[in-house]
Amino acid sequence: MPELRYNRLNNLWVIISKERAKRPHDYPVEWRKEVGDPAKCPFEPGKENLTPPEVYAVREPGTKPNTPGWKIRVIPNKYPALKPEEPFFRDSEDIHDRMGGFGYHEVIIDTPDHFRHFHNFTVSEIQMILYVYRERMKQLYQNENIYYVQIFKNHGKEAGKSLYHSHSQLVALPRIPKRIDTQIAQCRNYFREKERCFLCDEIKYELKQQIRVVYDNYRFTVYTPFASAFPFEMKIVPKFHSSDFTKTTDEDLTDLAEALFIAVRKLSKLFENPPFNMILHTSPPFREIPWDPDYFYNINKFFHWHIEILPRMAIHAGFELGTEFFINPTPPEDAAKYLREKKIEEG
Repeated sequence: MPELRYNRLNNLWVIISKERAKRPHDYPVEWRKEVGDPAKCPFEPGKENLTPPEVYAVREPGTKPNTPGWKIRVIPNKYPALKPEEPFFRDSEDIHDRMGGFGYHEVIIDTPDHFRHFHNFTVSEIQMILYVYRERMKQLYQNENIYYVQIFKNHGKEAGKSLYHSHSQLVALPRIPKRIDTQIAQCRNYFREKERCFLCDEIKYELKQQIRVVYDNYRFTVYTPFASAFPFEMKIVPKFHSSDFTKTTDEDLTDLAEALFIAVRKLSKLFENPPFNMILHTSPPFREIPWDPDYFYNINKFFHWHIEILPRMAIHAGFELGTEFFINPTPPEDAAKYLREKKIEEG
């Protein structure tokens, strides 16, 4: 029987279609054919002149900016959605509102190796990437007109990746986006009702039930959410309460890197390198919100940062776009079982 499940955090409903249940071998495998040509790739070491100048980098000692010798390189997107030189303003024309195109859109080149991807990285390499995420976010939040920094990774063409070379992206926005605004509102409502953090409660429940837990270490839990909108969707959540990713310690990043390593490598082994989106959700920095002066009140108590891994094996089409109901043909309980059972080598 199909089952409707409520995704409280994102305020949407999901249809778990048990009658159309799919096992890993039932999904298509076209993504396995994806290849890249380093001769045509602007992210290769030695081709730094083909990209905008770097704004941040992790480098070998003694190497100069915009030359080879980097391990991770952050550059402005050559085709940005937003630009820092654009004006910051908001006005309206009758019923229509608009804002200037101010913001930042950057590319984080994860590795100098053209053929290595997230599922090939070691724990220490993933930790270094997370470190760059944290430090660059801190830098951008020094601009009082940046209300939210969204970090995400598209892996595979089906997930929106335009270049084969492994990279993440960062978009710094002049307002809080709807998805985060919804999560904040949902977590605030739960806190008002229960006087507890929703994700803290969700983690305790999942660890007690154990049926959707994929991996667990000292600081982080990986699980397939109860109302997963995507087949084999995973959530990675700190077991300690924390609202702001930029306040994570280096020790936190070590355990987070291990959790990400396990989650992505298991997914890759199960589906032979499937497309996925990885998205970081964190609380915004304190900013004055004229229309809601209490917006940030207690946010450090009720919001809980987390990472989503959204495999892109199922196509969301007209029904999902028209209703915002998502159909998932693999129950998360089954997905967690398949992922737990998949053996991987240590990193």
